[in-house]
Amino acid sequence: MSILGAMFSGVSGLTAQSQALGAIADNITNQNTIGYKATEVRFQTLVTAQASQNNYSPGGVQQRPFASVDVQGLFNTSTNPTDLALSGAGFFVTNVGNSND
Repeated sequence: MSILGAMFSGVSGLTAQSQALGAIADNITNQNTIGYKATEVRFQTLVTAQASQNNYSPGGVQQRPFASVDVQGLFNTSTNPTDLALSGAGFFVTNVGNSND
């Protein structure tokens, strides 16, 4: 293993943890923001193909943000008659123009 390969593994792990902490900070900051959906943090292993016997790469890790769109957010009272909200499971169905699709 080369020194660059070892450093890449460590740096990729630190970068992924830094991004994960950023997502957690965003979730805490926006917990009372209307319409905000929390971001879940998932990690993915980077596996590299070994090109030759002399060229070894240890791989690494990366963070993948995952936002769920089917989780209910906060409601806000409004006096605007065009404001809509769904309580519970469901989605709004929309049509464009006179289309029946």
